[in-house]
Amino acid sequence: MIRTVLYGILLGVLGYAILLWKRMAKSPFPHSKPSSKINQRYRSRNLKEPWVQVYETASQEDARLIQMRLQEEEVECLLYEQGKKDIYGNPLQGIGIAVPKSSVPLAQKIISRMPV
Repeated sequence: MIRTVLYGILLGVLGYAILLWKRMAKSPFPHSKPSSKINQRYRSRNLKEPWVQVYETASQEDARLIQMRLQEEEVECLLYEQGKKDIYGNPLQGIGIAVPKSSVPLAQKIISRMPV
């Protein structure tokens, strides 16, 4: 009689363990909520899309202001400093702002509306 009770308890524990294992296999992270909004800053990019310069300035401050304004409108952009010297040995001055080619019209529209 004791054997039957022990086998019953063992079978119950084994059944419960299998049930938990199946639940974990269906959802590996049961406590995480599915995110409905993907962070736009980290979306995948088309790496073969060319980037186009939309603005050039000699001031680092102006370039940062324009970069912040473009990022507020969720336009991907990057700042780059021109090379140290041109082919004639003259130092280059200027900071360029580039955006993906598909965003050029929107970026130009935003920049043209900015106060001078």
